[in-house]
Amino acid sequence: MPADPNLISALYIEDDNALRQIYRKLIEEDGDIIVATARNEEVKELLETFHFDVIISEYQLTGNEGTGILRHLKQKEDKTPCIILSSHNDTDMIIQAYNQGAVDYIRKSENPASIAVIIKNRIRDAALKRRRERDVETNRRLLQATLDAIPDIIGIQTPDHKIVYYNQAGYSFLNMRPEEVKGRHCYELIGRARQCDICATEKALWSKKLERVEKYISELDAYLDCRSYPVLDDDSEVIFIIEQLTDITERKRAEEEIRALSTEYETVFNGTQDCIFLIRVTDDGEFRFIRNNLAHETATGLTTETLHEKTPEELLGKQAGSVISANYQRCLETNGPIIYEETLNLPAGEKTWETLLTPVIRDGRVTHIVGSSRDITNQKRIEMELRLSEERYRDFFDNANVMIQSVDEEGHFIFINKTWKEKMGYSDKEIENLSLFDIIHPDSLDHCQSTFQEVLSGKAVNGVQAAFLTKDRRPIQIEGNVNSFVYNGKRRTRGIFHDITERKIAEEAVRIANKKLQLLSSITRHDILNEVMVLLGNLDFAEETSNDTEVEKYLARAGEAGRTIQRHIEFTRLYENLGVSEPEWQELTALIPKSKGPVTITNNCTSLSLFGDSMLERVFSNLLDNTIRHGEHATAVTIDCRRSDDGLHLIWRDNGAGIEENLKETIFKRGFGKNTGFGLFLSREILAITGITMRETGTPGEGAQFEILIPKEAYNFN
Repeated sequence: MPADPNLISALYIEDDNALRQIYRKLIEEDGDIIVATARNEEVKELLETFHFDVIISEYQLTGNEGTGILRHLKQKEDKTPCIILSSHNDTDMIIQAYNQGAVDYIRKSENPASIAVIIKNRIRDAALKRRRERDVETNRRLLQATLDAIPDIIGIQTPDHKIVYYNQAGYSFLNMRPEEVKGRHCYELIGRARQCDICATEKALWSKKLERVEKYISELDAYLDCRSYPVLDDDSEVIFIIEQLTDITERKRAEEEIRALSTEYETVFNGTQDCIFLIRVTDDGEFRFIRNNLAHETATGLTTETLHEKTPEELLGKQAGSVISANYQRCLETNGPIIYEETLNLPAGEKTWETLLTPVIRDGRVTHIVGSSRDITNQKRIEMELRLSEERYRDFFDNANVMIQSVDEEGHFIFINKTWKEKMGYSDKEIENLSLFDIIHPDSLDHCQSTFQEVLSGKAVNGVQAAFLTKDRRPIQIEGNVNSFVYNGKRRTRGIFHDITERKIAEEAVRIANKKLQLLSSITRHDILNEVMVLLGNLDFAEETSNDTEVEKYLARAGEAGRTIQRHIEFTRLYENLGVSEPEWQELTALIPKSKGPVTITNNCTSLSLFGDSMLERVFSNLLDNTIRHGEHATAVTIDCRRSDDGLHLIWRDNGAGIEENLKETIFKRGFGKNTGFGLFLSREILAITGITMRETGTPGEGAQFEILIPKEAYNFN
């Protein structure tokens, strides 16, 4: 619903997005109608939250007829007027729409602009009619509630004493239902055959003015105070009598109740925390104070005796009093409640007040004004402090050593801080004509546009990296976080970025240095391995030609040492590549090696992806190799996974011999094992690059079990 009561709210139901936008724009063109649009499937949920003045629905909707909304409104007893739109002029279709509750049926033409004029007029007519109906219904209910709230018996009679209406007090007094009363003579209701000898109604019929009598009703054993008000037509003939009957049998009790009500009024009047004061408006337009409550006395230092029958000028002096009288005069001229703020220097000190003035109107003129004031001195102080705080925060953001920007939905800059301007080189005037996409490097444009749409949808995006172009078209590398917020009904984005240009240059330098070191290491390793091969070959030759057993023993030891050197050099080839490439997302199914020999592999985590080093595949190859080499009788491997608060547990389990308790940690040490001794050590190192850990948790004799714990940010399920 619009905040402005003069605006008409309409809901347009159409499954075609293009038509929704066209008709919404055309209908809203004059500015007095606000249109919300929805697909058919969204309507019921939308109506649970919002109320509209008018509903417009296409007759033909995807998978349903637009008249379905009529059935829904009828079921909910919702009287919101509904207009049906259709491209057809089928008589049966029109009749069906009206029979189901449509207030109008509009046949669309090929020109949306022309038909929109008709739709707008019909919307205004339907909204006005419905608002009038609601006003009538509201007034009727208000009158009914008002009459039912009156403790006296209120009745309406025709001139022949037949009852038209009683309020609830009347039906309760007679202990009858409305249908038992309506249309019967008033005297019949108390068991009499003719009218009462003393009757205020009969007197009012003759005098045509208010008549009042007190009488005793023996049939009810009650005394009534009867007042009859004649209602006259244009010819001054009585058409109705309104009677007000008060049961005065318990007059003393009533007097006590009146005193109790008076006490209650005083309790409420003086017990409220708001400062209340009463003003009498004299016939010559002066404002004179009548009284004030205890809260007003305490807060202002003005007692009732001090202010009674004084004008504001007499009480507070001409200057201050004239300002107060001007507000009272404004209430008088407005003829309705007004609210305003004022700062007054009163006996209790200077304070700021929020004052509500409500006029009391009698016989068409304001006779009194009820004033209610709240001391908002502290609130104003807090608001001032808040403004100062906002200024300090703005100063903080403006001088922060990071680039801060805020952008609207079209990409125009709303706020940028000083660091941003210094880095980019633009002036405030130049920024007014800039769009976000004007300062993005072409290589980053597609990525930034998709990220921008994500953020506008409400998603926060962290770790954004892109390249901006400064005013002199020099690229700078930035990294930061972007999110969005809604302000005045419009979504805006805000981003906080670091200039990482120097870091990127340093990273590139490190990458080049690593590449050169890898090349140097590769050349050196190749030369060393060649020399080791020569050494091992000569040792073999020496061993073959030697006849000295003791010399052969030393030659064999030297050969074993050479082969160990060879394995260590080979390991450096693997370890050199560890962590060189950026980690990436990899599907588990692509990492698991094919079953080998007698061992079959069953993977129960087929939709799992891991974020890890490019050598992640070697981890699972090493695990399979470990099962084949050391599992002895192992024939099967099963891969399972389960979630926990720590992350995801990926389980590699075989049915082999298992690992002895005292070796569960030793097997991960470099050099341990019957082969190279680097497999499980290297596997742990590969996993650790992205925070993944591995341990052995199997039971000896029942098979090996390697449990890999993957952090939450390093896995996902497709």
